[in-house]
Amino acid sequence: MADKMADIKSISIATGVIILNLLLGHFFAPTGIMLTPVALIIATVLIVFGTKDLKPIFITLAILGLIIFHDVGLKLYSGGTHDRQGLGWLHLMLFMGLIPSYILTVVGIVRNKKTNWTEKSISIIIFPLLMAGHLYLFSDLGLGRHYWYDWN
Repeated sequence: MADKMADIKSISIATGVIILNLLLGHFFAPTGIMLTPVALIIATVLIVFGTKDLKPIFITLAILGLIIFHDVGLKLYSGGTHDRQGLGWLHLMLFMGLIPSYILTVVGIVRNKKTNWTEKSISIIIFPLLMAGHLYLFSDLGLGRHYWYDWN
């Protein structure tokens, strides 16, 4: 029971980090975009090393879910004018956080002694496949939107 509570706590804090960064991106642009690598790495560390009872596939899906939620949130609600140059910058920041997040996820999954190699392999392989599918389908999401406040 204590492990499940630790898992819920870690995932909740990681979700809070992502939501906080999305709020920073909306109200204080471009701070949220610039802090994307930091937010993704913190969320990944919290989930990979803070959970004790999750299977590797659920760890991978939780991390991917937060990364995709963050990407969609920034593309739709980040402050400023959303143009091609901004999408390029957003994708650069995304990949600066995505690569360390993937490495940390692989390390955490490989270190898990409770599961077999088949499940570990599937968990490691689906991360880049699902992320590539997301970017293929939603790379231009939010193009042309405009959010502007007097202070940003």
